[in-house]
Amino acid sequence: MLKHFPLLLLAILLCVSPLSAQKGKKEKEDAAKKKYLEDPYTENDEAAMLKAGYVANGSFHWADGHGTADIDESLGGADVVWVETAHFRYGFSLPLYVIDKSSKLEKDKIKAELKRLDQILPNISLKAKTLDPWLRLHLYAMRAEDLYAEISKLLGVTESDFPTGPGQMKNGVYMGEGPYLGMAAKFNLMFMGKESSLGRYRSGFLHNDGSEPIRHMFPRDGVLFFAVAAENDGMSSDTTMHCLFVYSLTMNLLNGYRYYRHALPEWMVVGMAHWQARQIDEKRNYFTRDRVFSEDDKNIWNWRPKIRARIENGVAPSFTEVAVFKDPENMKYTEHMMSWSRVDFLMNNQPDGFKTWIHLMKEPFEDGVTVTPEMMMERQVDALQKAWGMTPEEFDTQWAAWALDFYPKK
Repeated sequence: MLKHFPLLLLAILLCVSPLSAQKGKKEKEDAAKKKYLEDPYTENDEAAMLKAGYVANGSFHWADGHGTADIDESLGGADVVWVETAHFRYGFSLPLYVIDKSSKLEKDKIKAELKRLDQILPNISLKAKTLDPWLRLHLYAMRAEDLYAEISKLLGVTESDFPTGPGQMKNGVYMGEGPYLGMAAKFNLMFMGKESSLGRYRSGFLHNDGSEPIRHMFPRDGVLFFAVAAENDGMSSDTTMHCLFVYSLTMNLLNGYRYYRHALPEWMVVGMAHWQARQIDEKRNYFTRDRVFSEDDKNIWNWRPKIRARIENGVAPSFTEVAVFKDPENMKYTEHMMSWSRVDFLMNNQPDGFKTWIHLMKEPFEDGVTVTPEMMMERQVDALQKAWGMTPEEFDTQWAAWALDFYPKK
């Protein structure tokens, strides 16, 4: 029996060694994940997180039957930070970003943003040349709340204008199903480093495929969702991603107003989305699935002279044509420009009219009514008169005259 002991011991050692190695590997992975989840700015201090605007972190419900733990499992161990602010829920795993030193616009923009973050977060370096994942999260959280405030101002509303839950009226007026511009749930935002991670989420929970950023509504919970990956076309630039983010989130916020029972006319939603994104960088405005900003497209962003030329040549679409533009993915390039220009005219002349126009356009139709294009057109014409005191023909005339005065020839 003693002769067999060394063989038995060897067998035991052979069994134990891989297990020890696996245990050691897991411990290292757990330590790395723990480090990734530790915010170097707030150091995960609850008071510091609250001051920075975060109301929850860790594991929580996401949308329509799945939570953050389900997503983590589907992503196969990808490091994702899950946090909530006042109006948004985030899944975040963007990589470190090197600020583009050749872009004065990007450097100045991020420097100004860091100065603002320094007022609410400890340990911010105002001379940062790189943005680590947590700093990028803090920037996008601030950008999202900024846009929420901007859209709320455009709509002329405050938190008190919305119900706390379904089935409530506010001063006898239907304002939606919940407190988030009328949506019952917060707006969801997902920023992935890898397109493969976003792809796994897309196939696992949206049951479709593709390689583009996502805008989606989860119908059961009423959650409007936007997602992007750093590996998506053009998204290696944080400024381009910032433009896409503002463009897409603007559409979700506007359509969510008074709950998403029906969509707003596409020209206004897309036009306002472009108007907001072009405040960041006109040259990096992401506008269709097929075309993204490229250094080779020297003038693709320069819309003003292109619009002016179409007006002068009598080929600019009338309001009745603009009013029935298709969704942004199916709009033509010129239709994106024309949508933006109509909004540009209104924002530069009578921006207060938007709160009336959008409110009237989002008035619920009676239950069971199938909304037709004719019904939406009739409502658009009526809202145009009540918000801006114009007929479609007067809108065409005033817009064209203004554009010829303010848009350059080159």
